[in-house]
Amino acid sequence: MAPVQGRQKEYSTIDTGASARCQSEPLLNDSLCGPLPDSETPHVFPERPKPQAIQSLDLLEGLSYQVIGASGESDPWLLRHCRFDERGFLPFHRVHVRNAGGVPLDEKIPVHFLVTDDRQYSSNKDSTSFFHEQWIREKLNSLVPLEYGQRLVALFVKFIFPSLPIISRSQLGLSEMRTAPSPEALQRMPVHLLAAIYASAQPFFKFDEHLSVLNAYIPSPTEELWGLALELVLREIHTAHLSTLQAGILYLQKSTEENQSAIADSPFSWSFTGMLVGLAMSLGLYLECRPMGLPAWEKRLRRRLWWAIYAEDKWRSLLIGRPPYIRSDEWDVTDLDDDDFRMDASLADRISLPDDDSKQEILYARPFQYFVRLSRLSDEVQYNLYSLKASQRLYPNFNATLEAARPLFQQLKEWYASLPASLKQQNRSFTTIDGMVPQSSCLRFCYMLLEVFIFRALLRPMVLSATPPPLFEESEGLANFLNHVNAMTFANDSAFRTIEDEVEPVLAIDVSDQNGTGNATLKAAENCALKILRMVMQMTNRDLAEFWFPWARIGFATVSNYIMLLLVQAPTKDHAVRANRLLCLWRQALRSQSGGCALMLPALTRLDELYSTGLSRNYYLPKHVKELLDEQLH
Repeated sequence: MAPVQGRQKEYSTIDTGASARCQSEPLLNDSLCGPLPDSETPHVFPERPKPQAIQSLDLLEGLSYQVIGASGESDPWLLRHCRFDERGFLPFHRVHVRNAGGVPLDEKIPVHFLVTDDRQYSSNKDSTSFFHEQWIREKLNSLVPLEYGQRLVALFVKFIFPSLPIISRSQLGLSEMRTAPSPEALQRMPVHLLAAIYASAQPFFKFDEHLSVLNAYIPSPTEELWGLALELVLREIHTAHLSTLQAGILYLQKSTEENQSAIADSPFSWSFTGMLVGLAMSLGLYLECRPMGLPAWEKRLRRRLWWAIYAEDKWRSLLIGRPPYIRSDEWDVTDLDDDDFRMDASLADRISLPDDDSKQEILYARPFQYFVRLSRLSDEVQYNLYSLKASQRLYPNFNATLEAARPLFQQLKEWYASLPASLKQQNRSFTTIDGMVPQSSCLRFCYMLLEVFIFRALLRPMVLSATPPPLFEESEGLANFLNHVNAMTFANDSAFRTIEDEVEPVLAIDVSDQNGTGNATLKAAENCALKILRMVMQMTNRDLAEFWFPWARIGFATVSNYIMLLLVQAPTKDHAVRANRLLCLWRQALRSQSGGCALMLPALTRLDELYSTGLSRNYYLPKHVKELLDEQLH
């Protein structure tokens, strides 16, 4: 089809007189161009638009797509006037425009996608990879034969999907005849996604007897699978599809290598997260797709993928102290519900589940639905307490911080009250892990972690910050600098301190009143630490064997530093005793549980490093805290 041609007879002729000239000049006076038209006057279009067929956007063979944004070069408000065909296309040579369909509606802007022939980007893809596609698939099948791949995908659906439902069970071919995909379905799946699924499922191989025996004699190819997935994601991002984002999100779940389990993540993780957020934006996932002319499975998958990358952005932002990539005013995707997890009902009939409630929670990925709602609260905590402007405004002001924290506590309370009983439970029988039961340990930990972050913000203004140390040029030398400082006379000694001076934390609020707000906040902060300590101490092998987001390792380390803060800032001997007791028990819990959960190793290492050199050598401590620690040594 040729490009749309303008219909000149239906438009007024161009006026080159004064009226035309004034259209390019500022409207300084209404009389210059006459009265403006009534904005509420309905537009009359010469003909009704053609019906548009529902068609997949992601399965267009040999074509890739990206959304045309509101301020993009191809103005969506211009494109809405185009003559799209019955498939929603305005075709050109190798570059086409696809109308999303279903929009605009009230408060929904027109949406269009730029669809491009993949051959246009072949040189870009070749620059990031030297392998032929057929060779890559043969490589994957040599690492994981299809019969083992079927089992790994089944493990993925059982153990990972309820917490991270970023694949389409419909597209995997799950039906009444099978609960694992066929070899043909695996062969149709993009290699980068399949490699990422295989690698993600490897930690659960012991729950499949055949894979368990195989891995007892043959080393797992996990690292090779991850390497293959990453290389292909970086290659395919030039002609990205949903599978590119799926594989990328799974790569973010990659466990830290054993020899690096105790160190902080490199900047790659956060940078890679940003790249995936950008990819999700390019694919238009930030736009509500339910009204669009896409297949039901594709709309469900797009919505789940949006919330998955949203959660990654918000939790990683909070945990590592970075500004989030996703702005609250730049997306309109509605909350997930059970309709986003519909699938062939025959699969539900084939799976043996304990009871109806558990059956629904698994099939509808309820852990993920509640996790997404908690991720929304994570964003609120970051924005209201830890964004740069909020931190600058709140850290010296306890009352203002308390006012900001109260609604966050209330929202957390309401979230927890909404949880079904099965997701609140702990210490369920280990024998149930081989069946499909809700996995909730990571979910409950994240809930408690948000409480920790709120209390941590409340602890900030309780103690005054010390005067920043004086600065000197490195070339000058510290000794010469100190001689110069000591030779100077100061009218007020407290206005300047040399580096050797002891600086004890100075309280900024009154905690003498046992019933006062300050004391109540401290006790509540200690109870928060006790609650998360009790949870970790009571974790069973079943809890530790569940799927955990890898950034939980930063969360455990955050708790270690939080309890340390309670001790370092303890305003009285009684508070110091309680905080020290919590710290000792926390170290014991980490030492006991880290054997079954490597995610706890950074939390333990952080504390062991501090204790190995002595807390008083690493922190300025109140006198009563130092005395307490000295008593422990004797």
